Amino acid sequence: MSAPPPWLAAPLHGLRPSPHLSAPACEGQVLLHLNECPWPPSPRAIAAAEAAMHGANRYPPQGSDQLTQALARHSGSDARLIVLAGGSDFILHQTCLVALGPGSECVFPRPGFPRYRLATAIAGARGVAVDVTADGRNDVAAMLAAISSATRLVFACTPNGNTGGMLGESELAALARGVPGHVLLCIDEAYAEFSRAAGGPDAVVVLRRHRAGPWLVSRTFSKAYALAGLRVGYAICSDSAVADAFAVSRPAFVLGGPAIAAAAAALGDGEHLAMVVRRTAEGVAQLDRGLRAMGLSPYTSFANFVSADLGRPVGPVLAALAAAGIFVRGLREPGWDTYLRISVGTDQENARALAALAGALATSKDSSA
Repeated sequence: MSAPPPWLAAPLHGLRPSPHLSAPACEGQVLLHLNECPWPPSPRAIAAAEAAMHGANRYPPQGSDQLTQALARHSGSDARLIVLAGGSDFILHQTCLVALGPGSECVFPRPGFPRYRLATAIAGARGVAVDVTADGRNDVAAMLAAISSATRLVFACTPNGNTGGMLGESELAALARGVPGHVLLCIDEAYAEFSRAAGGPDAVVVLRRHRAGPWLVSRTFSKAYALAGLRVGYAICSDSAVADAFAVSRPAFVLGGPAIAAAAAALGDGEHLAMVVRRTAEGVAQLDRGLRAMGLSPYTSFANFVSADLGRPVGPVLAALAAAGIFVRGLREPGWDTYLRISVGTDQENARALAALAGALATSKDSSA
């Protein structure tokens, strides 16, 4: 490995760009690797974005915009405590930048969203990964035990981003109470709409009741609201100190007017959201049944994907599926290199992926015999 250039900041030494995640758009491909929504956005969102394009020559208002105000009403929060960003990925990244520095530590679940580990390293801090439970939930007791005097940030994700396990209200409350008051607690709820439909707790409500220290809840419009291409995420913060830390450390304009308008319109279309949530649950069930029919034991998922241990290296299986035009993912985590994750697609896409996976597994089994 060549020496890093002298201008490169030390925390970036040894880090490599993430692999190119998108697949070339070719007819007949099945794209089930990014946890996107397979159905188009709400027609209201499309119309709102188109209308907003007429004002695209102007910077959109920030804070007083229609999306922030709609989210305040939707969540019962003060609009001044809502932070918008270009996807919840950016919220998570910025959380590390405002809370961490050299000599500090961040606790996060494993396997989890790669941003936790990457942004912690970029901030010059030490990552402390805590394995999830056997059923794929964040291990609250183990995460609390991993907190040290150097800990400044704790990430929890429910449902967990790579396994789909969901924390119950009592577990979330225990985490809220157990994280020390000098530590920032971030709950990643990228899949909140799906877990709420399954009876899961609202993290904002739980934190308001049980957390004395600082917190934020990160959410996105990329999943259940079908707006991944517009990159709209947001955080609800515990107090002005947390919100102000984001405000002073981010660019002045973080979202374009069409994205703001589309997300606000999508938030108001409960019928479309209910359709996506219902069909996603049906897709999860379809994938779960198909994987179990192959003799696998997938995690019970409350998100929009299903993960399972294939019992063999996942790389060759992913390559075989990609050759057939089926794109799925591994968990990209040491120790979980035999696991595969499939995002929910349409019924036909799910069926194609399951059939191709069964064939790839049979082929790999035959070749190893």
